[in-house]
Amino acid sequence: MLQAIINGRVFDGDDFTYKALLVKNDTIHAIVTPDNPEVAEAAVLYDAKGAFVLPGFIDVHVHFNEPGRTTWEGFRTGSAGAAAGGITTVCDMPLNSHPSANNAGTLQLKEQSLQNQSFIDFALWGGMTADMSHNDKALQAMQDIGIIGFKGFLSESGITDFKRLDHDSLPKAMKFCGETDTILGLHAEWGDTLTYYGLKQTSQKDAAAFLESRPVEAELEAVDIALDYAAKYNTPLHIVHVSHPEVAERLYSAKNTGVNVSSETCPHYLLFTDKDFLREGPILKCAPPLRDKESVEGLWEKIHEGKIDIISSDHSPCPPAMKQRGTNNIWQAWGGIQSIQFGIPAFISHALTRGFSLADILPLLTHHAADRFPYLHEQGRIQPGNKANLTIYDPAVDTHITADDILFRHKYSPYVGRDIKGAIKATIVSGRCVYKAEEGIVVNQPFGQNLATL
Repeated sequence: MLQAIINGRVFDGDDFTYKALLVKNDTIHAIVTPDNPEVAEAAVLYDAKGAFVLPGFIDVHVHFNEPGRTTWEGFRTGSAGAAAGGITTVCDMPLNSHPSANNAGTLQLKEQSLQNQSFIDFALWGGMTADMSHNDKALQAMQDIGIIGFKGFLSESGITDFKRLDHDSLPKAMKFCGETDTILGLHAEWGDTLTYYGLKQTSQKDAAAFLESRPVEAELEAVDIALDYAAKYNTPLHIVHVSHPEVAERLYSAKNTGVNVSSETCPHYLLFTDKDFLREGPILKCAPPLRDKESVEGLWEKIHEGKIDIISSDHSPCPPAMKQRGTNNIWQAWGGIQSIQFGIPAFISHALTRGFSLADILPLLTHHAADRFPYLHEQGRIQPGNKANLTIYDPAVDTHITADDILFRHKYSPYVGRDIKGAIKATIVSGRCVYKAEEGIVVNQPFGQNLATL
């Protein structure tokens, strides 16, 4: 079936032009002038009414917590929120589902539980834990099922069945991933440094104590250690949620020396500061923690310099009570920020205000991820033959975020109450419109696909 997105300004990789976008089945068929005869013959998939037609956003770092912790989120609600945020593909982490997806059995359990649960496309990370890092056969079994890479922690994860990588297990993990050319994503805070600075057992229970307990030195030390091993074993390395400009600089410098490394940061590290955390408390607790204003400005400068590769949400939800219990004792609050629906639109709004063009920042949301990770290569660009995963974005709309807007499970977020410029008007997955701003989710059943199984 031939369909058309009409009256849109289509992004061709360099600029926006008034074109019609033809979609056949789930694939981009052609980009044509509005008067092309095929447009008149096609069914109207969406009338963009002058809005931008963009490649669908790709979020390589989410925690949808299915199976086992769907009271925290779940794919049906998480993917609905993602679609409302213009995201057409997510890559789900091996935790905080329960059990964690750190062996072939639990990965298969997860894969099976997600059938017909997602409104958008998805891929999965596999867990790289201390107790699995030496077991090449078990790791290969996860690869055979289909993962975009392995995820490990260099500090305690907070989940009992997901053990951190240390000086003994990290080189084994790095060696395996280097030999098999598999991306290893790392939470880069070195646990021994965090323990040295740890204040959890003291009488200090406020947000300032949490900030003090996770200094940037732990992030820098973890990155230095990981880069050394990546260089030694030729490991494809991906450092998740970079929180500080010096971390970004070291990763970029290593890349220039030949280390196979990529980096991501998250909207909350660009839009909130440690002062916001001190004021608002548990709702902004995350790890690494929010940094000072100077560091935030420095991260924006690294984006301007092209030294950060990807923007991801690190959507890490939990029931409200798990945040509220940290009001008087910050150590008791779950760490993670609910952001999947609002983070990218807020990032775009702030970037445009700072003088970036939409063309400047789109690669961080689209084809950088598609080029880096397996199973994503037919996304990220609007070109014939690619999957018809698309986002319709109107930069002229003023948006005030309310709790009533939320489509993910729990109706709270640090973005609630904030004003941003621009809005996601529609999200299209595999040539089908799944979300419209005026109506919400517009399909009756989820149909998103596990990209590793195609």
